[in-house]
Amino acid sequence: MEVPVCAYVKTGGGRCGSPAVKDHPYCYYHLRLRHHIPIAELFCDIGPITTPGQMPTIASWDFPLLDDRAAIQIGFMQVVYGVAHGHLNPKQARLVLGALNGASVNLKLMERAVAQLRKQERTEVKKPPASVKESAKPNAKRQSR
Repeated sequence: MEVPVCAYVKTGGGRCGSPAVKDHPYCYYHLRLRHHIPIAELFCDIGPITTPGQMPTIASWDFPLLDDRAAIQIGFMQVVYGVAHGHLNPKQARLVLGALNGASVNLKLMERAVAQLRKQERTEVKKPPASVKESAKPNAKRQSR
């Protein structure tokens, strides 16, 4: 039986990989995340009017969910762009940069913890169970006599 996988795609392109909740395209975490974290626009960029009567082009910059390194990098680029073009004041930019820095440090700690758990799981799998070790010892002693 094939289990449906969460449809969430991280900013860097990686898939979530967790099993999806029944009758929903997302896993439990991403389903709840979509309801509790609003999509925030960091700023809007209004393009120049080149001809009379033309409506300005407006580009909104959705702030990414900070779920991987690519999302944090995009957040940094948006802040730099926003300050450089006068859409974000320096006080706002400092707050956002502080949050991005915190997210970056937290992500590094999480990645390190996950790598450590995976390494531990691999070493536990390689070790034979204690019952196998014990049953092998008497045979080895008998053969050496």
